[in-house]
Amino acid sequence: MLLTLCASLTCEANDYFFKPVFSAKERYYSNLFLRPVPLQDNWVSTLSPGLNFGLLHQNGELKSNFTWNQVFYTNESALNISEQLFSVDYQHDSGRLKWGGSGYYNNRSFLNTEGTVTGLVFSQVMAKQLNLAPTVSYALTELSTLSFDYSYNNTAYEKNQNPYLSSYDYHQASGTFNHLYTENDKLNVTLATSRYNSQGKVSVPALTAYNNIVQLGWQHSLSEELSTYVSAGLNYAQTDNTVLSIGTSGGIPVYIDPATRLLTTEQPVIKNNRFGLVYKASIQKSFEKGSVSLIGSQNQTPTSQGLQTQTQITVNPTFTINERWTSVLLANYSIYELPAQQNNSLNRTYASISSTISWKWTPEINVGLSYAYRQQEYKNSNQFSVDNAVQLQFTYQPQTNYQVK
Repeated sequence: MLLTLCASLTCEANDYFFKPVFSAKERYYSNLFLRPVPLQDNWVSTLSPGLNFGLLHQNGELKSNFTWNQVFYTNESALNISEQLFSVDYQHDSGRLKWGGSGYYNNRSFLNTEGTVTGLVFSQVMAKQLNLAPTVSYALTELSTLSFDYSYNNTAYEKNQNPYLSSYDYHQASGTFNHLYTENDKLNVTLATSRYNSQGKVSVPALTAYNNIVQLGWQHSLSEELSTYVSAGLNYAQTDNTVLSIGTSGGIPVYIDPATRLLTTEQPVIKNNRFGLVYKASIQKSFEKGSVSLIGSQNQTPTSQGLQTQTQITVNPTFTINERWTSVLLANYSIYELPAQQNNSLNRTYASISSTISWKWTPEINVGLSYAYRQQEYKNSNQFSVDNAVQLQFTYQPQTNYQVK
């Protein structure tokens, strides 16, 4: 990023901007931890001062944000926490060659199932997350483009009493070839590979997973307002699970070898190979004052519990009432499944629906009111959980002028 910034400064004219922003929200949860039997309801207040910083020049744009979240739990003060979120994005366009990158560093908390691999977080868990994602694309011809993407993520959990969460690092690289076949048809082929490595803990074995995907896609525009997309591919995964110790003998850990069922002092590793299907289908329709999209997909995601298959369908209509009022609805239904030889007691379904209405009170002030419903059920244990949440959010961003060099 420093090299990128230095390169940008050599341009003849640069525009720098600083935009302070302040957000405050009050949220009510009927079941904060999404337990089968809620312990209590919760009121959560969040104050979020932040700063947007950016640099614009003839061929590129740099954007960054820093936000400090101060979170207060009205009837559970032990959960009060401070979060720090920093993100940066740079995009450079030099004609046929486009390149850039994005990244973030977050020190944040998890309190519910959103964003977790198992759906089980019944206590507060802190996570330090580092993500780096450079990208580059090159136009081979007017009709064909080749792009490469790389992503690195490192997540380290703190205050972690959850037996299913383990710190991990994740690398993914992909290459995509896009070709405009006709004016209304665009074809693409993607090759991707990834490596996931979880550190393990006393109750969670260390796991290394290699994932390889080949996928073909087709985008068709029926009109300027209506388009469809479909893709399908094959996923091949290799996982290495270490076996947990059953005790010690003379201070030396003892294991049971899965192959022979005999005791051993050498830690065994269980190797699994698996093929899976990945696909995505979507349709999007735009209107004069809004749009609606319908998306269905299936993919495999490496987790500390093994390769997890996620199948989901999402509906997302948006509507602009007028210049000041906007409404958004988002509905999602997901199925999470682990292989039979893994911990399939974590197989579950998760459904959510949320609606938001936003009001642009003044050019500097936005007010939003939203409602969210969450429902989760574990297939093997018949654990059924429901949460209702209501949120009022106030955002203030003073109008500032660009500082031109």
